[in-house]
Formats: sequence, C-alpha cells, structure tokens
Amino acid sequence: MESSGKEHYVEYVAKVMGESEALVDGKVVASWSSSVWAWGPPKSVELAIEGKPATLRRTGIMSQHFDLVFEGKVYSEKQGRV
Repeated sequence: MESSGKEHYVEYVAKVMGESEALVDGKVVASWSSSVWAWGPPKSVELAIEGKPATLRRTGIMSQHFDLVFEGKVYSEKQGRV
C-alpha cells in the first residue's frame, strides 16, 4: 500500500496459540495474544502507518485472516499486499 507517495509493505503473523504480530516494512508495530481455543482472534487490531491510524480487520468469525483499512481504503489479502 502507498502513503505520502511512499510504498509500504504491511504483513501480519497470526498464530493459533501465542503472540501474533503486525509488521510495517518489517518492523513490529502491534501485537496481540491469539488463542482460538480460549478467546478467539481479535475482531480488529489498531496500528499506525507513518503516524496515521490503520486497522487490521478480521474477515470472518473465527478467521485468522485480516484486511487492512487505511485512509478510507480496504486492502485485502487477495491483493497480495496485506
């Protein structure tokens, strides 16, 4: 995804058990505890890209897949960018 004319690579590592992480340009910017068995994955994860708010939004009830919502646009995994 692009912000202020600069391309950013946003990814996440979602684990069934343990600590999951969101990364922007290879740096961890948010983490959350994931336990599908106990609490389930979070509905959304707040983070910042260039100091601007962004959200990883879960795509299903118990899914470990997220879409990125940033500056009014939704970036899905299907685009290969999240």
